Amino acid sequence: MNHMLAEDFLDDLCPRVRPLVAHILSCGCGCAALDLFQNRPRTWNETADIAYHLQQPTEEVIQDLNLLADLGVIDRRDSLGMTFYRLTEDKEILQALDQYWTSREVWRARWQETRVALEL
Repeated sequence: MNHMLAEDFLDDLCPRVRPLVAHILSCGCGCAALDLFQNRPRTWNETADIAYHLQQPTEEVIQDLNLLADLGVIDRRDSLGMTFYRLTEDKEILQALDQYWTSREVWRARWQETRVALEL
């Protein structure tokens, strides 16, 4: 998302949610990772599996996942020399993420309507 669109998108969000979503948007594959976790909310996903699904280099994905974990958006667990991540169970953060996902779908619908109206 380019800078101007990101600012407009953030303006539509609740002020308490904006800082969290701004960090997520600045994270290279943060949005795509959250979409993966949204579809698997209680599943612990191994780093290489996440990188495979995101079609991104593992090293880049690890950096972004660690940022998301630092933000409290996802949980991290190390076990047997492997690292696993899953969506947080923190209710406040989940409510913020629900607002993000809902707003994003509204934006996508508007964009599609605009494209159809302009015959792009």
